[in-house]
Order: sequence, then structure tokens, then C-alpha cells
Amino acid sequence: MFISINHIPVRRGREEDFERMFRERERAVEDQPGFLSLDVLRPGTRMLMGGKPEQPDNEYQVLTRWESEEAFKAWVHSDAFKRAHSREFDATIFDGKSYLTLHAAIEGVSA
Repeated sequence: MFISINHIPVRRGREEDFERMFRERERAVEDQPGFLSLDVLRPGTRMLMGGKPEQPDNEYQVLTRWESEEAFKAWVHSDAFKRAHSREFDATIFDGKSYLTLHAAIEGVSA
């Protein structure tokens, strides 16, 4: 399994706007070969081991799971990806640039 996490900094006070924008997005990724799942994660409490809970930064994460890295790369280079990421949006929702982290799963467990 291959996992992509898009880290998206959202300006405080604009969380509802971001969440609405995401709910109203084009749902092209769901039809892509090799796509398994998508989760949009709202910022939560950060817990350091042995420490006190901390207020997190305001970074949303969009986690997608793929059958393979090749399936993910095919999505990123597809016309559907270009269409899905070309719509106009209010840039004032964001508080900096987003970035990706890419991961190969070495073990996974499901219920």
C-alpha cells in the first residue's frame, strides 16, 4: 500500500470555509484505478510522549491510500487530477503553502 498525506495550513477562523470547499470538491479521485480511500483530518490535540497536550498548528491533512505508488503517480499525472485541482478557490483560506509526504506502508491492520 502507498499513502500520500497532503498537509494544508488553514488560516485560523477559516476552518469552516476550508471544510466546505473540500466537501464541495470534484470527486474525481474516487474513480481512479488503484485508489483505496481518502480521509480529511481536522487538526487535533498534539500529545508528546510523557508531556502535556499541546495546541496544534492549524494544519489539516488529507490522507489518501493507494494500491501502489504507480497508481498514485498515475492519478497525479492524469487529466482528472488537473481538472480537480484547477478550480478557483479563495486563497485567503490558507496560511502558507501545503506540502506532501509520501509513504510506503510496511505493515497494515484492519478490523
